[in-house]
Amino acid sequence: MKFIDTNVFVYFVDRRDMRKQTIARSLIASAFGSQQYYITWQVLNEFGNVALSKLSMTEDEVSIYVSRFRNIRMQMPKPEWTERALTIRKQYGIQFYDALIVAAAEASGCDEILTEDLNDGQVYCGAKAVNPFK
Repeated sequence: MKFIDTNVFVYFVDRRDMRKQTIARSLIASAFGSQQYYITWQVLNEFGNVALSKLSMTEDEVSIYVSRFRNIRMQMPKPEWTERALTIRKQYGIQFYDALIVAAAEASGCDEILTEDLNDGQVYCGAKAVNPFK
């Protein structure tokens, strides 16, 4: 199983790098209707923030994409993820929100995290970070 991090969704809509956009669109198309991919609300919230602040999208545009992306298998966050993320942050020396992604991937039973934000090839709590854009 694979966990999709926020940057894949950002590249899905970002037209500044067509190569990355093509890769992101292919990954997300594979995730729709599949039981092999997971996301969390954190990913959608981070996407919304980046889309509004860095890509200058409107609230209506972001809402349309978030509505579509919700069709990917969603792992609902649990309070214990915060404590787990603190342990992961300390163990791996990564940012807190990245540690929350790792905790979500771990809780979802994922063996891969599709992301640019973690060290490509490194295994975090049983899930290998894979940079699909390299």
